[in-house]
Amino acid sequence: MTMGDREPTPPSGALAAGRHRATALRQRMGMTPRAFTAAVGLPIACAIVIVATLVVAPPEERWMIFWASLVAVASGLSATAIGVYGGVLVPGLLLLGVDPRFAAAASLFLQVLVIPLGAGAHYRLGNVSRHVAVPLIVGGMAGAFVGPFFAAALPEDIITRLVAGVIVGVGVLVLATLHWGGLGSVLPMDEVSQVRVGGVGLTAGFASGVSGAGWGPIGVKLLILLRIEPRQAIGSSLVGRVFMAAAAVVGFVLSARLADEIDIHYWLLIPMFAGSVAAMVPGAFMVSRLGREKATIGITLLSISLALPTLIWG
Repeated sequence: MTMGDREPTPPSGALAAGRHRATALRQRMGMTPRAFTAAVGLPIACAIVIVATLVVAPPEERWMIFWASLVAVASGLSATAIGVYGGVLVPGLLLLGVDPRFAAAASLFLQVLVIPLGAGAHYRLGNVSRHVAVPLIVGGMAGAFVGPFFAAALPEDIITRLVAGVIVGVGVLVLATLHWGGLGSVLPMDEVSQVRVGGVGLTAGFASGVSGAGWGPIGVKLLILLRIEPRQAIGSSLVGRVFMAAAAVVGFVLSARLADEIDIHYWLLIPMFAGSVAAMVPGAFMVSRLGREKATIGITLLSISLALPTLIWG
């Protein structure tokens, strides 16, 4: 037998056993090979990014980068599980002493990067109504653009408590309305008031522009209260969120130039993005294991518990 005809060396016993355990775990989790690879490989790659950032960052920034990355992981889990991102990220950053205006801006900036994936999926499934999405976008962009200027005009201690109050209020709203999907019959789309939908966008956009959170819980719940079919409410709100978050980011950039005292933590952006992305696939698995209602309750209670200390003590 020549060297070119030599049979490949079979995997060692340890390697074969490892592959067998990985296959058994994937099958037990009900995941495809590609999804399982993403669930394992993506967090590892993101962890490498976070560690690299910790290595090159100034020593005084490293503790905040580490804890902010953990907060981002929790936010990514909740975003994939129940669509709540800023409601976990913002109060976690406030506890770390981050300027609330920067925390809100970072939340919205990261949403601009990750939300289009979910919005595109809903659009392909036919869950986006132009009759709802257009006025929602118009109202949401207006409210989100004004919100940062309102936040920048207030003293930091006041805006910190205001942001924490919004987070707690949104959490209570979510817990109180878990079963609002059955409020009467769904209206035909041509009977839905576009003026009211625009008002929903204005309200939810302003709350998000001030605090970086609230678009999903406030906007979606109010749309359902208008008797819009829940799938259309969720899909249309995701499309609207992309435009709303982009408008809010522009507002934050302009307001930051007018208020030089805003403390911007540039070192946090990349590791927070990596932490958020790392948790996306595990978040979907968490929902499949716990169920959406249990995941919603758990994440909402986490959000409230993170925001309450800031609301009470500042």
